[in-house]
Amino acid sequence: MVARPSAPMRSCNAGEFTPEAKGRVDVKQYYSAGLAFKGVEPVPQSGFRRMGGSRRVGEWRRPLVDRAITAPTPAAGPFVGTQTIWTGTVAGTVAAVLASGLAISAGTATFTIKALVAGVWTTIGGPFAVKAGTPVTRLAAFAPGQQKAATGLRIDATFSVAANVSGLAVSAFFESGTAERPRYVELTTDQGDNLSCFVTAGIADFFTSEGFKGSARIASLTAGMLPDLDFYSEGNTIGIGHGDLETVRLFLATAGQLHDWRQDLWPYDPVPKADLGGDYAKTDDKWEVFWRRGSTNPFVYTTFTINGETTPAIPLPDSTGVPHEWDVGNDWTRYSTDIATAINALPSIGGGVTVVEDTSVTDSHSRKMVITFGGDLSGQEYELSAIVTNTADVSALGYHTQIGKTETEALFSVARGWPGTFELTQDRLSYGRIPAVGGAMAMSRIGEYFDLNIDGQTDNAARLDKLRSQTSETILHIKEASYIFVFTDLALYFVPNRTIERNQPLNFVPASEIGAQPNCKPFTLEGEVYYVAINPEGLDFAANGGKQVLRITESVTSSNTNFNADPVSLLASHLADNLIRSANQKPATDLDASKGWLMRTDGRLIACQMIRNQDINGYCEWLCASGGLVREIGVDGKNRLWLAVERAGRTSIERYDTSIYLQDAVDAVPDLGGVINGLPYEDGAELWAKADGYVLGPFTCVGGSISLGDAYAAALVGRWIPLRFETMPQVLVTGGDEVIRRPGRIHTLYVDIADTDSIAVGANGEDPVDIDLHETSDPVDAPMPLKTKMLTVGGDVLVGMVTDTTAVITQKRPGELRVRQIAMGTKL
Repeated sequence: MVARPSAPMRSCNAGEFTPEAKGRVDVKQYYSAGLAFKGVEPVPQSGFRRMGGSRRVGEWRRPLVDRAITAPTPAAGPFVGTQTIWTGTVAGTVAAVLASGLAISAGTATFTIKALVAGVWTTIGGPFAVKAGTPVTRLAAFAPGQQKAATGLRIDATFSVAANVSGLAVSAFFESGTAERPRYVELTTDQGDNLSCFVTAGIADFFTSEGFKGSARIASLTAGMLPDLDFYSEGNTIGIGHGDLETVRLFLATAGQLHDWRQDLWPYDPVPKADLGGDYAKTDDKWEVFWRRGSTNPFVYTTFTINGETTPAIPLPDSTGVPHEWDVGNDWTRYSTDIATAINALPSIGGGVTVVEDTSVTDSHSRKMVITFGGDLSGQEYELSAIVTNTADVSALGYHTQIGKTETEALFSVARGWPGTFELTQDRLSYGRIPAVGGAMAMSRIGEYFDLNIDGQTDNAARLDKLRSQTSETILHIKEASYIFVFTDLALYFVPNRTIERNQPLNFVPASEIGAQPNCKPFTLEGEVYYVAINPEGLDFAANGGKQVLRITESVTSSNTNFNADPVSLLASHLADNLIRSANQKPATDLDASKGWLMRTDGRLIACQMIRNQDINGYCEWLCASGGLVREIGVDGKNRLWLAVERAGRTSIERYDTSIYLQDAVDAVPDLGGVINGLPYEDGAELWAKADGYVLGPFTCVGGSISLGDAYAAALVGRWIPLRFETMPQVLVTGGDEVIRRPGRIHTLYVDIADTDSIAVGANGEDPVDIDLHETSDPVDAPMPLKTKMLTVGGDVLVGMVTDTTAVITQKRPGELRVRQIAMGTKL
């Protein structure tokens, strides 16, 4: 037997390369990359493995439409114990019922909303808590897509003491029309519950990994706002922001009851005020100056200092204007005119100051004048001091009697719009994307996220800052890392201030001239910040998606702190394109890398694996089975990826799960004939099942049913799509580093597999062939064990000859797959 040399490929950490890199063996990552990483992801140690599947949790909601309620009848109180407090009649499907303004006169109560479905009173939602003096509004809803035909509605309540009910108004809704693409926000409550919220027009639906939990009504949130929503979540509260939406607050009214959601407005206290170019009321700045002399009658020369500018010494005159002693011959009326003339002559004043003697002072040893900053000077506060320069026998004391100010207007309002992004920075809640002033950033008082009163003077008070740029920019994201980073549509800035204090101005230092894509939150992986670059055509074209991923790195070439934003997606530019959403996921095991998930406008989902100490940025694509399109992504508090997927005109909410390879999967129990009913799939859907360890299929779903052909204890049913890995083209490199491209072939493949039960291999442009992994030692009455061994593939399997030949690894049927390394025997 003749030994044949082969070229090993152990590391696949460079991920999928753009087709333009074919034959670019001078790129150092060439031999650890591939032309296709579809459904497979690099393993940090070596090789690659299949990506995870997904478990179906539910679906997202279609728009709500009013359902008429006839004969709404509140029951007469007082009520004791459990009683029905309201009834109504409906005709048609009901998805949700809103009980508004319910108040009770004493004690506490819980109420439950029910619908009469096929003659049975079925709970829609509840119990919801209410206490005396606090009217509540609650939405009871069936799970999205699970509306039911009803003929009646009622509200049952249980009271702690005898009480009357008032203010109750009831509305009903059904789902209709096309489901808008949802937005995702996660919340980890103070009690440790992990909730995933999918927001659609007019409603927010909450899920845990077990399924649907409850809903909250947001009537002011329209479909057009969905793409540009932003969220802040902490504790039991979720804030929802948009420039055209008065900021909404959702919070759990009762700890531990994940269905009992309350909705109101974000409790700004107060909002910051600013000059937005309107016509505002102004108040003059006023000072009084008091002169007092001793027993002598001296000459009086007085200087005035206004905002650091000082007048010449002004003498007290007589009626002809000649300096005169303080006695009955002086002229204080003329003196006031001379003072006004001298102050108005100051460079920063230029007119508008009036000085009037206060004749109410009749003491011959005292005089008082009122100095008013009016006209164009009105609306501002001035600093004034007066000093008698020629004698110590006379004193002059100036004191403020009225502070000049301009009333201005609220920075956030119905007329001016509302902040579109929130971020916590140094225990202040920072607000950006402010419609009235795009380059402004408001920061709350420390520890008080709603207090934006910028008139406070302490270091922990709220503040309002604006980018000092010559162009109009919009702050899109704010992120705290080693420094505070501010992302606009035109640039990236960092704030070198180590602490943010009220009276210390922020220094916005430019770090990059590439702005950030809106609605793609910057994320931190391996201690470094990444962000998606904005669409090159600007903010107006942001809906088309960003084109690059950049990493913010600290510059080491300067003695001063500085940052650069460097692209990390150039070798996978065909994947990192049209990006409209981002999420980050931390490693779960030693076989995982940190992941940046990137969603595209065309519904494709890209994963970028980041390992900083190995200089790895490996891109791969998660393939969505049955032609599915990913419409929203998010990572919850337990580091789990959630997906909103659209397939065949239907929607699903799914949770990414690395332990399975089926997608949109549900657990099911077949009957004794192997039939599974009640599956949530469309007719004609191709499905696979893993039942008692056996992989069965494919099946065609008809009426929500498939037949496995035999009885099984339990099954996992779902969709499947074959993965695909393809090596970079193999070319001949001479000793002089010349690349010779000519027809060649891969004649042998050595594939080191681990924990694998399904693999197909091909090369040289030929179709891959399924490799039978069964061995004679395998049990005949149990599923084949997973295999860990070296596969040698050649002979009739690898035929043909082609220029730029590649090897392909895929699957013909669902199963586990992990490749630790491959080696190729070639003839080039």
